[in-house]
Amino acid sequence: MNRPKLLLALCLVPALASAQSQEGMGLDLTDESQAESSQDAESPAPPPVEEASPAAASSLADEPVEEDPQLPLTDITQEDRVKSVQRKVYLKKGRFELTPLLSFSVNDAFYSKVGLSVRGAYYLADTLAISARGSLMQVVPSDDVRTAKRTFNSQIYYSVPQWSAMGDVEWSPIYGKVAFLNSILHFDGYLLAGAGVVRTETSALPGRGLNPAADLGLGMRFVAQDYLAVNVALINTSYVDQPLGSSKGAIQNVMTLNAGISLFLPFKSTGRDSE
Repeated sequence: MNRPKLLLALCLVPALASAQSQEGMGLDLTDESQAESSQDAESPAPPPVEEASPAAASSLADEPVEEDPQLPLTDITQEDRVKSVQRKVYLKKGRFELTPLLSFSVNDAFYSKVGLSVRGAYYLADTLAISARGSLMQVVPSDDVRTAKRTFNSQIYYSVPQWSAMGDVEWSPIYGKVAFLNSILHFDGYLLAGAGVVRTETSALPGRGLNPAADLGLGMRFVAQDYLAVNVALINTSYVDQPLGSSKGAIQNVMTLNAGISLFLPFKSTGRDSE
């Protein structure tokens, strides 16, 4: 090869290499972080978020919120709240109580006393009442009397009460509620004490008369309605009597279990509104 052609070839090689690098055909030795920064600079920026104007915010606030029709609307008021200490529902102050009672003695093994009583009471306060009770009694001998007389030839002296009239003071310190047959029953417990007279079989004898007596007992009332209650009481009536055939007097105790229905007037309890 002659010298002029060699010089021409050496001049063309650098020109071709520069042309390929400009067209992207050569190696890219630039830093990757610089390439990414250059791409981020070339990518278009996202459009700015538009803030809601005050007028649009107020219009959204004025729009009514749709409520779920399936959810019940509740309005909690002072009366809807459950009170830790609730007021009494069944009140008796200023009311009159009339109670017929069946009575049966529980403390005499030989002679049982059965009777019918009528009791009336007026309540000076919700826990305090004055009452009067009248009773008619019948003495019924038991099988033990016949056994004692036939087998042991025993002589039994006993008092035969015929009727009694008693006046009592009642105090009701206990009040509560109890669940019964899927319903709520109000109840109160009371104590009673008083005095009166008892007429016995010997009261008709010359120089004899009515026997002074004293009452002591306790009871419970279970209220079925404002005007109706079940009344159960255990009452001991003590009096001094000298039975027939005996020359000695002794204290007689007649403990009776009494059960009846109480009727209250007026019919409506003033405490029902607090329930």
